[in-house]
Amino acid sequence: MNRIAGGGLWAAPLLWAAPLLVGLGGCASDPALTQRIHDLDQVVAAQRSTGDSLRESLGAAEKALAAARAENDRLQGSDEAFRKAREALEARLKELEGAFQDAGGTVTVEKTDGGGYKFVVQGEVLFGLGTDALTGEGKEALGKVADVLRGRREAVRVEGHTDSAPIARPETKERFPLGNLDLSLQRALRVADWLIRDGGLDERRVSCAGYGEHRPRADNGTAEGKRRNRRVEILIEGP
Repeated sequence: MNRIAGGGLWAAPLLWAAPLLVGLGGCASDPALTQRIHDLDQVVAAQRSTGDSLRESLGAAEKALAAARAENDRLQGSDEAFRKAREALEARLKELEGAFQDAGGTVTVEKTDGGGYKFVVQGEVLFGLGTDALTGEGKEALGKVADVLRGRREAVRVEGHTDSAPIARPETKERFPLGNLDLSLQRALRVADWLIRDGGLDERRVSCAGYGEHRPRADNGTAEGKRRNRRVEILIEGP
């Protein structure tokens, strides 16, 4: 066994192990190697970050694609619903034109801008001059309208209109103190009431309004224009 003064067994081999530890210590503290390891760590971290970003971008793109497909399906469905609604309206108008062929022009059926339709009844058919009392001919015309609306679910809006001539007779002014606006509203109310009480329409479906001379459909400068402007319109607004 090897011994040294003041030492114990196996002391000598430790002398040759020391240079190895020194060598290892030199490698671990090599600045270039340390920097290389740091650089590689940065590359790995950057690649991981890029991968995460790519996964997030892919997920966002997939969600956007799914949303676009859903919107496309919705629009296609809307187009199909619009086409069916238009076809149904055209069929309804054709049906109504046939129903009013024998009305002698007292009631006309027209499309509205909102995709519905309306009945137009001229004022002289419904009322005497300056009154809101329905005539016999007017009730007959309204009866034809009620026949085609009864039992259906559409909302019905009755609108009264006059020409631009102001109310002149004192008794008429007393009856309608607010002028043509008052007269047009009272006429709309009379028509709405008749459609409910005598025509059998559900009162929850019916509303009315009066516009006086403010929504003309013809020139008030001519007698024919004034005649066309004196009217009641019955708008069918949808289910």
